[in-house]
Amino acid sequence: MKLDANLPILSADSPANLLDPIDIIHTMIDLRAQLAALEQQVQALQPAFYAACTALNLEKIATERATISRKLTPGKWAYPAEIMEQEDLLKQLKSQFQQAHEPIGGREIIWAIKLLLATA
Repeated sequence: MKLDANLPILSADSPANLLDPIDIIHTMIDLRAQLAALEQQVQALQPAFYAACTALNLEKIATERATISRKLTPGKWAYPAEIMEQEDLLKQLKSQFQQAHEPIGGREIIWAIKLLLATA
């Protein structure tokens, strides 16, 4: 699925802000469905993309539209038991603190969209 160029792009000062709320909701759902389809395409292409980059054997690949850099994923360690115990204690202390105190940020109201359409 390709992005639908006919869907309106809404900005803060756009006349589209005056549309019926249901129209805006349907537009958001359409965009989310397109985004999900694009994410599936990206995931499907990822192995071939990595193979193509590896085949070039370069630190950086420069094209007209992008620069692609090779990076390492974050390292993982097997910590000793004492450190893991301290981490568990810290998590408990944080949980107790959170229960006793109000947060200083966050807790904004958001609206989540769960797509009910198959995107296959």
